[in-house]
Amino acid sequence: MRGSPASDGSVWARLPHELGDAVRPRIPEIARACVDGIAAEIPEYSAAFGRGPTRTAAIEQARRGIERDIDRVGTPAMYQADRLAEFRGHGREAFHSGLSREAVQAAVRVSSRVTWRWIADVARDAGLSGDVLYGAAEGMFADVETSMAAVAEGYSAAEAAMSGTGERHRRLLRALIGGRTPAEVDGLVAASGLPAPSRVAAVAFRALPGAPEFPPGLLPEHVPADPSGNPPAALTPAPDTDLAGLASLPAGWMAAVGPLVNPAAAPESFRVARRALDLASRGLLDAPGPVVWCRDHLTTLLLLADEFLVAQLASTTLEPLSELSGRRREQLAETLLALVQTRGSAPELGRMLELHPQTIRARLKKLGELFGARLEDPGERLRLELALLAERALPSGRE
Repeated sequence: MRGSPASDGSVWARLPHELGDAVRPRIPEIARACVDGIAAEIPEYSAAFGRGPTRTAAIEQARRGIERDIDRVGTPAMYQADRLAEFRGHGREAFHSGLSREAVQAAVRVSSRVTWRWIADVARDAGLSGDVLYGAAEGMFADVETSMAAVAEGYSAAEAAMSGTGERHRRLLRALIGGRTPAEVDGLVAASGLPAPSRVAAVAFRALPGAPEFPPGLLPEHVPADPSGNPPAALTPAPDTDLAGLASLPAGWMAAVGPLVNPAAAPESFRVARRALDLASRGLLDAPGPVVWCRDHLTTLLLLADEFLVAQLASTTLEPLSELSGRRREQLAETLLALVQTRGSAPELGRMLELHPQTIRARLKKLGELFGARLEDPGERLRLELALLAERALPSGRE
């Protein structure tokens, strides 16, 4: 690739160290502004860069890139092979993520424009001359030209290398879990050769460090899947049949199957599946095998959708139990849950808990002293039931 005369970094090398010294403390702010600008101006990035781990990773990537460029200020000119290789990598990642070539090139333009505005403001505030501003602008816009060309090269290389059916399936997967527009999804469905699904379930994967590679053959060829991708995922309209092979996942691997939803809700199915993986890895979901089926844990997933609020609910609602010793508290909590769920008599609760009715009567008397009229109020009983279930699901809620 042939760049402009300034693309070798010589312009940056001629700029004074004072520019780098002034800009460097503001780099984290500039990085956040770049990501915000991309999310605001480019629809394909809006959801991913709006919040969550993808946004955090994008800010960190932008920070490193800006820091690398500012490190060139006032230093001898150097060949930019590493920088261009990085942008070729961005192009490859964009292709595999289902982004369009135009979107990733637009992201380079937006990021460069935002960075330039910040550098110009910082330079003026530092009292640097117009010549410095002109030199910085020349370096920035030369970099835009070479960076966009490198992105296009990486994108084209990935497109050429991965033009088979499997890659078309993976692009469909990325589009569906990434929340692309119906028109874009329709085009990718047509290109994939798959029938348009009416319902889909997203699958999230997690491999522990040192786990073996994902074994070939565990998933049917027609299932759009990328278990080793970023993020690792799969998508199927028939989870019970298509995912049977996941029972043979090797040690170190886990999978979670999200709810079966219409294709437009595939991102939500994937979000729930990833949440289930997180809870299972912490021992908060019962997962006897390597696969967690979200449909079997919807109540727990709902209760633990906001762990802070769940802990608050449990601590405030069950405050009357807080002064009791551990074993005594556990016994009364068990009886209280059975009571609010069934409204049963002492003999009925005794049969349910396998205890003598007299023991139950003694517990009910104590619960009456602790909770009083709340036990007769339907709304309070529901609140108590939710708090007790939440406490069981999240033991830390008692702390």
